[in-house]
This record gives sequence, C-alpha cells and structure tokens, in this order.
Amino acid sequence: MLHSEVVTLGHPRAALLAFGVAVLAYNTLAVLQSAVWSAHELHSSELELSSFYFADEIRTHYAGMMMAVAPAAWDRYDKLTTAELARVLLQMARHANPKALRKHPRSTRNETKKGFASAALVRRHVATARVLKDGLVK
Repeated sequence: MLHSEVVTLGHPRAALLAFGVAVLAYNTLAVLQSAVWSAHELHSSELELSSFYFADEIRTHYAGMMMAVAPAAWDRYDKLTTAELARVLLQMARHANPKALRKHPRSTRNETKKGFASAALVRRHVATARVLKDGLVK
C-alpha cells in the first residue's frame, strides 16, 4: 500500500514528494477507518477493516462525486473547525457498511504432495519417429 520508493523518480525532490503523498494517503485512510470504527462502536478484535477496500471505495466513487457535486459545495468543509469536521466525519461514517469494508484474511493452504517419478523415467527421451514406426499412435 505504501510504496514510498519509485524507481523512475531519480530526482530527490520528486522522490520526497512521492513519499509525502504516500504518507498523507495512508494517514487519510487511517482517519477514515477510525471514523468507521467509532461510528459503529467496533473494536479491532471484532472486525478488522481493510485499507484496500477503503481505497477501492474512494477510487470507485470519487470521479462521479466530483462530476455531480459543484466545487462551491466543498467550501463549507474548509471553514469547519477540527471538532466540527470530526463530527461531520462521524455522521458520514455512520452510513458506511463495515462488513463490506472488512479484511478477508487468507486461509491456510493445504500442501499437496507431489507425485514421485524416477529420474530415469523423467529423463527418458521418446523419439516421435520411433513411436510412429512401432505403430503406437493410431
């Protein structure tokens, strides 16, 4: 999630900018997760929320929201104090479905035993001409 080193960014200032953007994005996701936990009174032991699903929800709805909502509508959020913004964020978080944003941990994989074949059998060469000559292919 947090790829702070981008190979193509050879310029130190560009790499520093990319790192700063990655840290800002991670902190934003952490705030959103905390808001959903608080709004739904969850504990991390009950339901672990996935940063991937949060980021996917934001990516999915962002473009449509930017087209549907006028830029002037966002001005009121710029003027809110920290406490007011937290209250608004908690109100919005109540509309989120935490079960849709939960982590899906991988189950343990069952190791399948590989079949045994002798080295001589594996290395044995079968010439196509010999098979055709013996008439084994019909």
